[in-house]
Amino acid sequence: MKNLLIMLLWISSLYAQDNEMKTVDYVDIERFMGKWFVTAIVPNMIENGASNASDIYELNPDGTIAITYDAIKDGKKRQIKQKGTIINKESNADWSIQMKKPYVPFLKFPFKVILIDPDYKYMAVGYPENKMGWIMCRDTNMDESVYQNILVELEAFGYSKDQFIKILHN
Repeated sequence: MKNLLIMLLWISSLYAQDNEMKTVDYVDIERFMGKWFVTAIVPNMIENGASNASDIYELNPDGTIAITYDAIKDGKKRQIKQKGTIINKESNADWSIQMKKPYVPFLKFPFKVILIDPDYKYMAVGYPENKMGWIMCRDTNMDESVYQNILVELEAFGYSKDQFIKILHN
């Protein structure tokens, strides 16, 4: 119980800041759906030490997005269920995320698609004040030159290259 309380306090501190961040102009939501492998993260309490991390995005009939995060952490399979709500329906790049399992009713988190490949092979999700961030691709391995180029592009959003750590996929 103590760990859950600490996690909730930490999570709420992440959301207690300015929610503004430039996103891509447009996300084709149908093309975005499917499985994305987490290539790299800005370390955070939930994902630190995880391997084989991925998200599956599924469009619900009501327009919300069912998100299933799977990973291995501390030798155990972990799964987090979330629900995404598109905030900006013109761009589809600005979402709000709510935890469904474990259920945290009063917290919603920003989800900002800040980079996306024209072929939807890779993307980056930003977080206000760069407290978190994700680089993802459709395969477990991203070409190193593509990864380095993404890191350079993320500098325009205030991220530094050394903020990101790669996620092991084996």
